[in-house]
Amino acid sequence: MNNKDASQAEERNLLPLFGSHFLEDHTRTLMSDPKIALVELIANCWDAGANRIDITWPKESVPDAIEIKDDGTGMSYEEFIQRWRELNYNRREAQGDDVTFPSGNEKSRRKAYGTNGKGRHSMFCFSSTYKVGTWRDGICSNFVVARSQGLATTPFLITPISRVSKEGHGTIISTELARNYLEVPIVRDLIGSKFVTDPGFTIYVNGEPVQLTTIEHLVGTKRIQIKGIGDIILHCVDSQKVGRTSRQHGVAWWVNKRLVGEPSWRGFDDFSYLDRRTAEAHRYTFIVEADILVDEVKDDWSDFKDTEKANSVKSVAKERILEWLRDLMEDVHKARKIAALSASRKDLKQLTTESRYHVGKFIDEIQAKVTVLDGKVLSAIVEVLSKLEQSRSGFALLEQLAKLDPSDIDTLNAILEEWTVQEARIVLDELGRRLKVIEGLEKLVENPSSDELHVLQPLFEKGLWIFGPEYESIQFASNKSLATVIKTLLGDKVVKIKSPRRRPDFIALPDSSIGIYSHDSFDERGEVTGLGKVLIVEIKRGGFVVTNKEMRQAEDYANEIRKSGKVTRDTQIEAFVLGTTVADDARETRKLGDPTPHTIIKSETYSTTLNKAHARTFNLLKKIEQAKEAELYDKEIEEVLSAPDQMTMNLN
Repeated sequence: MNNKDASQAEERNLLPLFGSHFLEDHTRTLMSDPKIALVELIANCWDAGANRIDITWPKESVPDAIEIKDDGTGMSYEEFIQRWRELNYNRREAQGDDVTFPSGNEKSRRKAYGTNGKGRHSMFCFSSTYKVGTWRDGICSNFVVARSQGLATTPFLITPISRVSKEGHGTIISTELARNYLEVPIVRDLIGSKFVTDPGFTIYVNGEPVQLTTIEHLVGTKRIQIKGIGDIILHCVDSQKVGRTSRQHGVAWWVNKRLVGEPSWRGFDDFSYLDRRTAEAHRYTFIVEADILVDEVKDDWSDFKDTEKANSVKSVAKERILEWLRDLMEDVHKARKIAALSASRKDLKQLTTESRYHVGKFIDEIQAKVTVLDGKVLSAIVEVLSKLEQSRSGFALLEQLAKLDPSDIDTLNAILEEWTVQEARIVLDELGRRLKVIEGLEKLVENPSSDELHVLQPLFEKGLWIFGPEYESIQFASNKSLATVIKTLLGDKVVKIKSPRRRPDFIALPDSSIGIYSHDSFDERGEVTGLGKVLIVEIKRGGFVVTNKEMRQAEDYANEIRKSGKVTRDTQIEAFVLGTTVADDARETRKLGDPTPHTIIKSETYSTTLNKAHARTFNLLKKIEQAKEAELYDKEIEEVLSAPDQMTMNLN
């Protein structure tokens, strides 16, 4: 072969080079996080069928020797070379899912953690060079493993040192710790928290045994079947009692007796009891044994992969944990409630049975909704509610308070201290007026004989708030001038009613009445510039069907108002046509104007209008009716009132 041919052959056989940071990218946290690295090295001993692991760890952060020794199966010279050289060694494919035990070691069944062989690089987290001694079948093989420097054809080098006679089986991996030092107590706690106690698995650090996690002080255990996936086991632990779990709060996921990630309430943010500030969040720990997710665990065991299977199991577990927590919290809430009620026992005695019921019901609901509510605030709430209920008109304020957003609870105590009787009266009076409007409408809208002009239109004038928040403004009022425009359009169709209560701003027709309301618009100086919005409400007699014809008539009213010159081009006009039913050709809302719709025509049934009215008053009328039909009895209130005075004093 001449020089040219040799050069071409050499070019065809060029090998790829590994950069100096290849292993960091390949193993990720296994070589950068000392806690993950150490746990992974112990997991390798587990996979080797070890019964005992002895860890030698420096007591100070100066460079010093570290060593991890196990009594597992060990490896022959050939096995070590084969497994350590392969970058993505597939442990399951080569050795199976089950751990193989050396003779005399098997005391329990185990599933292997390893899947891709990356864990063996964890020693590089502490040093760039480490030693391995592994023995079985009477021979111990010793090696040095070192990282390559710069560009190289291999990311690390394996150098055989010796082969000597040695009885038994096991592996020692050691180095001089040069970086990422962990203090001995941290090492012990870390190891203890990551593995569940197993009868055939013990770990020693500097000759002292490590207490592994024990599932003790159980509130209960449940086996949960997940359709199409398999079973998980859910344990509830009372963490206030003695045990390792007293330092673990939240949900701990275990796969094959090894912790995945860290226990936490992550993903439970929507459940108010689990606010980190509450005692309950620090009391209960839930352990989920999910061996069915072994293939869904990330390489470094920091979390599960984002897969459909893992997410399905998490969702079911969360649902069952929340159910369990709600049951556990019943007793806690009852104790808090009784303590708060006891502080206002004198006021509660002056209330009627119905009022007592409403106070107790409100306390139940607010405890269910509010994230953080200490005893002082809860007692203040009971005191205020009791005083309001003494006049019975305070019930409306209960509904107002029930609508408080939980995010505002931090200021609840201040609000209760600042709330005066006069302010409460204003709220109650306004809500009372609205409830009377609804009651009047419910009795009249479906009645064909109702006098719309003298009854319904005045009611709707007081109830413009039903049509939306924007109509809350007191600026909206009947507009006599615009009513005259429509009367002129309708001519002799307008009914002449002789009555001292006749309203010139209402238009009476044979089968309906029309009310027209408006509010002014203003410029930047506060000067009136015309009408900002016009509301047209046409009320049909009870039993009337709103059709396309009625919708077209409403369009005519709006168009006539625009042609009258009494509104500007930008004035918005919204018309509601109300009837008992609405035909199919009249259901769709019509928006007129190009390019911006300034005219909107809507049809609506009386039932829909009334439902909106109920919703905007917290469905209070319906709740009052239901409360009257129900047994107006609150167990905790009656318990407090029937108890001797000395007993309630002790509760406080």
